[in-house]
Amino acid sequence: MGTAAAQCPHTITNHSYGRLGRESASVSSFPRKLELSRFNFRPTVESAANSKGFTGRVHALPDIDDIFWEKVPTPILDVIENPMHLKNLTPKELKQLAGEIRLELASIVLKKEKYYKASLAVVELTVAIHYVFHAPMDKILWDVGEQAYAHKILTGRRSHMHTMKIKNGLSGLTSRSESEYDPFGAGHGCNSISAGLGLAIARDIKGKRERVVTVISNKTTLAGQVYEAMSNAGYLDSNMIVILNDTRHSLHPKIEEDVKTPINALSSTLSRIQSSKSFRKLREVAKGVTKRIGKGMHELAAKVDEYARGMMGPKGSTLFEELGLYYIGPVDGHNMEDLVCVLQQVASLDSMGPVFVHVITEENQVVQHVHKNEAMENQQEGSCPSDSLLFGIDTRTYSDCFVEALIMQAEKDKDIVAVHAGMEMEPSLHLFQEKFPDKYFDVGMAEQHAVTFSAGLSCGGLKPFCVIPSTFLQRAYDQVVHDVDRQRIPVRFVITSAGLVGSDGPMQCGAYDITFMSCLPNMIVMAPSNEDELLDMVATAVHINDRPVCFRYPRGAIVRTDHYMRSGIPIEIGKGKVLVEGKDVALLGYGAMVQNCIRAQALLSRLDIKVTVADARFCKPLDSILLRELCENHTFLVTVEEGSIGGFGSHVAQFIALDGQLDGRIKWRPIVLPDNYIEHALPQEQLAVAGLTGHHIAATVLRLLGRTREAILLMC
Repeated sequence: MGTAAAQCPHTITNHSYGRLGRESASVSSFPRKLELSRFNFRPTVESAANSKGFTGRVHALPDIDDIFWEKVPTPILDVIENPMHLKNLTPKELKQLAGEIRLELASIVLKKEKYYKASLAVVELTVAIHYVFHAPMDKILWDVGEQAYAHKILTGRRSHMHTMKIKNGLSGLTSRSESEYDPFGAGHGCNSISAGLGLAIARDIKGKRERVVTVISNKTTLAGQVYEAMSNAGYLDSNMIVILNDTRHSLHPKIEEDVKTPINALSSTLSRIQSSKSFRKLREVAKGVTKRIGKGMHELAAKVDEYARGMMGPKGSTLFEELGLYYIGPVDGHNMEDLVCVLQQVASLDSMGPVFVHVITEENQVVQHVHKNEAMENQQEGSCPSDSLLFGIDTRTYSDCFVEALIMQAEKDKDIVAVHAGMEMEPSLHLFQEKFPDKYFDVGMAEQHAVTFSAGLSCGGLKPFCVIPSTFLQRAYDQVVHDVDRQRIPVRFVITSAGLVGSDGPMQCGAYDITFMSCLPNMIVMAPSNEDELLDMVATAVHINDRPVCFRYPRGAIVRTDHYMRSGIPIEIGKGKVLVEGKDVALLGYGAMVQNCIRAQALLSRLDIKVTVADARFCKPLDSILLRELCENHTFLVTVEEGSIGGFGSHVAQFIALDGQLDGRIKWRPIVLPDNYIEHALPQEQLAVAGLTGHHIAATVLRLLGRTREAILLMC
């Protein structure tokens, strides 16, 4: 049996699915042998931008290949238009194809983002998946968008990869609207098994036969939804394949090398045996025999089988067995023959329930050409349109200021601790971790745990600062309500990446935190307009010990660059301030939008319009005295926020309506994010789409004053 399992042919019968769901043999038109001397290079930036389907404005980018190295021929990749063209490749050609894709990704992804190793690590696995399975009929789901870049290249989007995360270009995630090869959109991670199980059950009910494959990462296994989905998959026992792309990344950098899951000839052989059809059938027959003997004997045999396989597999493999998934692994994620063999065996299994394939990959699978000196890399990063261009060349961010302020406070108050949750730790937080290693807790993508854990720390007498990006805090909202706010536990929520986030688009856009945090009865909600206010709000949060508090700040650089870091001064709760005195119109800004209100005031002053600019600082509680003064002394009140409908402006409207201010002469207008998702683009482009730039705010004021022609000219 073991010998038969270890023999894995690398030529497969190609199948396609007819309308009635039946498999019928077909022959691929792809040539069996490639003529490697015939090179067909990828389209230029201009031709790709003008191709059908992407007619929107695309930014011209300097070609990194021309700057740093000569173009490397990619003869196999050049003739791959869709996954069907992989079917007749030899193992050697598949391996070469993976190398060519890695070269392609190295030149593309380096232009787009700093963290690209995950996309390079998963190349062989992606090739093997598309070689064995038949997308788009078979459903292939990815948990994390950055791991799907090779998938995009192989599914007809290669010529548009240079537009990724650019306005009107490709998404950095999988997207149902972008390609039929993306059956479900990647979100924040941990959703693919749940969605895949739904697809599998729907397939069973409708009597179809497509396979469902979900690829997760070891980072997403930190989230509870993954285990909820696997438990339900084990119970429902529907056919689906879960592939763990394990890069052996850990939140604990000091894990010893000897505890890592080993990959060797023995583990590869065992994985092939585990995945073999004969072994699985023998196992199912044995189960059937023990069932007929009796329930007690069946349960005993199941335990013996589980523990026997647990002895063969790595630590933790029995966890997946307990959840009801058949564990196979570990498999070397860079050994094409092993990957293809195991996946072919798994794909051939019918009516065997959910299968879990553990694949080990290395994030250091980086091509030699990528290793360039730091100066050249920095030059390249500065030469392309990036989110930082909105703020100039300075790299000092709000996160940097926050961490420095928190360190200052922690040096004075030994009870301060920091808890972080999200996909990646913000670089500035490393400084706090180094300074206070015993007071810093990174829980990864377990946002729900982070919130309740912080509540426990607070109940134990500490002062936790729970740092979570706005869009990830959404997943922990139930815990915010019941474990924190309802019990008036003083957790200090630091909401990062608030508002629009440029190239990361709607997936990481922090549009809703003002709305969902300010509706909670006990929550204090505030937002700094600049780095000075941020320092003061950190100090304010430290001294709030009777209720929860939150403050938000945007991604990107700070307002001033030559500012001396001072110790924060606590702010009076619910106290705003007037920055510029005027008489015609009052602009009441919240958070980072105060700066755009100031820009609008400067534009309007040239037109002899006297504008008051006020910084609300607090959404809850509101500064009632300031609001009354603004309403009594101005004809128009405009509130400006980088948040959704139902946020700061709605709280202002509620107050001035109940206070009777709307019964007088004041006319109120809100400026908020539009009631739709804003796709990836440069931050300035997104602000323009949202109508939140200084020019848009000034144009709104002009229209209120009946000066429509000047408003139009201002926007030209």
